[in-house]
Amino acid sequence: MTKHDTWVKLKPGNPYEPILDLFPFGMIPMRDPFPLERMTADDGEQVVLWIVDLDRLKSSQATAISQLIASVRNANSLEVAQEAMAKGGFAMKHEWIDSMLCGPEGFQRQKELADFFETAPQPPSARAYQEFYNSQHERWIQGDEVPPPINTIEDVDPRLRTPELEQHFKMSKTESAMANGNYSVMDVLTGRAFTDALNIIDPENEYSLVGYDDEFDEDEIYE
Repeated sequence: MTKHDTWVKLKPGNPYEPILDLFPFGMIPMRDPFPLERMTADDGEQVVLWIVDLDRLKSSQATAISQLIASVRNANSLEVAQEAMAKGGFAMKHEWIDSMLCGPEGFQRQKELADFFETAPQPPSARAYQEFYNSQHERWIQGDEVPPPINTIEDVDPRLRTPELEQHFKMSKTESAMANGNYSVMDVLTGRAFTDALNIIDPENEYSLVGYDDEFDEDEIYE
């Protein structure tokens, strides 16, 4: 089974707030990069669920979730944990999901979902949905499918690119350039390190430091 790489942040006021301090940055690991699990509630309503990835939970985190769900259901926490293990993870309602962070697997599966909606007969039939779900479950949840690596924004499907994602890659490239440049404190203070980083992340332009004795346009610091 591949190591999944999807994390979610929950909306304010969610019922998991009492235990979020157990999760770094309040991010909870999810098995799926998009909700595929559906179940019928007691009132007959069809609800979309996200599945918390048990394999990436620490024992303290799993125990806390079990106890929290048990207190709401007025049930035994051990029974809740056993049910989660039998079903492949704790279920979380879609309404509490605020944002999602994912790695190569998450982006690949979202790409496949976008491909499905573009190629399946519209609207997709129940059979088409089931076939897509079965393929995803077999390849990604039970199987050892390995996603293509993502090193730059060009490795991300254009349909999934956002300004925030592009900014993230630029920042990562800048941090990498600064870390690998073996700069001194003086290099950082004088701006040499940052100028070099700009030349790496923006090769279409040329940046250089301007000294006090150099002539330059008062509106231009970099040229």
